[in-house]
Amino acid sequence: MIAHPPFRRGDTVVLPYTTAGGPLLATFEVPPGTEVDAGPDAAVAAAWFPAMASGETLSVEQPVCEGLHAGAAQIAEILLTWDRALHHEQQWYQRVALQAPLRRPAPAAGPRRGTMAFFTGGADSFYTAVRHRDELDALVFVHGFDLLDDWTDPLNQAVAARLREAAAMLGLPLVEVECNLVAFSQAFGIGWEDYHGAALATVALLLAPAFSRCYVPATSTYDNLYPIGSHPLLDPLWSTDRVEIIHDGADATRVEKLRRLADEPAARAHLRVCFENRGNRYNCGECEKCIRTGVAVRIAGVEGSFASLPSPSLRTIAGARIPGLGSAWKDHRAELRRTHANERLRRAIEIALVRRRLRSLRWLRSLRRLRSLRRPLRDGR
Repeated sequence: MIAHPPFRRGDTVVLPYTTAGGPLLATFEVPPGTEVDAGPDAAVAAAWFPAMASGETLSVEQPVCEGLHAGAAQIAEILLTWDRALHHEQQWYQRVALQAPLRRPAPAAGPRRGTMAFFTGGADSFYTAVRHRDELDALVFVHGFDLLDDWTDPLNQAVAARLREAAAMLGLPLVEVECNLVAFSQAFGIGWEDYHGAALATVALLLAPAFSRCYVPATSTYDNLYPIGSHPLLDPLWSTDRVEIIHDGADATRVEKLRRLADEPAARAHLRVCFENRGNRYNCGECEKCIRTGVAVRIAGVEGSFASLPSPSLRTIAGARIPGLGSAWKDHRAELRRTHANERLRRAIEIALVRRRLRSLRWLRSLRRLRSLRRPLRDGR
């Protein structure tokens, strides 16, 4: 895979690549007049996981920050370690080389550049914005990183309008970028859960002329970490001599974050946690994430504080279909056990977790049955 120098078409920034499957473009729509970095660092961040997924050496024509070059090597070691642990039979990623001339750090000079934080209106990003408000110069929202694939979609427009209002209430401008990195990663068979940290880093490195520091809001706490694309081990390794990338907020639980945000008018009015948006609603109140956040709000003792988020009933909580590891739900259960604050809520969470475990057991039995059926075929019987 070859990363060619970036170029601009008006307000569109293009990162062009030559891959084994043919030419491929990563594109970014930026606000009019926005200066972007002309170097290759963002191109490395965008293409490093795809190169590892396809088994192609990543070759870069321009000098790459030597810190990013070393960081990419460390990111590869972490990713490959996770990959071996998660995918025993067939790994998803391969060890590949990053071939590029190196750029030594430039001496600090020129006017001060700003500090940005990524912002979606969620509890994590609101917490980072409020926590660092005095040092922030802007919030950055990226269209296309969740269901909002079309800039002109009415829901997209409604969400963007509310996020602009939220940023204004926080006293900060909202920088909006639109890109195709979801489709770009999918072209290599990479899931968003793996890729989103690299995607955020790509945008941060593109915006280097304006921002020398970037906060990436944390999803999990330090005591509940698991392999995921944005992680306190990974995010700082995308930093360069021009941009420091900081994973922020892993010291606070979701309950603690919501308790603090309950006193913030912007969060009270515009908290956004939903990515399913059933019925084209800002927060549908029906999906697992809406329900889970509603539970956290209740545990925090601030129910009714967030006008945009419906409060789930105990029946709705008990019927929630918990995906993945269910770590957040287990944290909620542990908090209620510790405080003895709401026994009925704890029971509803227990029911949801038991239902999740039963589904997992049924899936395992089905998998074992499938393997038993395949065994005679492999043995030729």
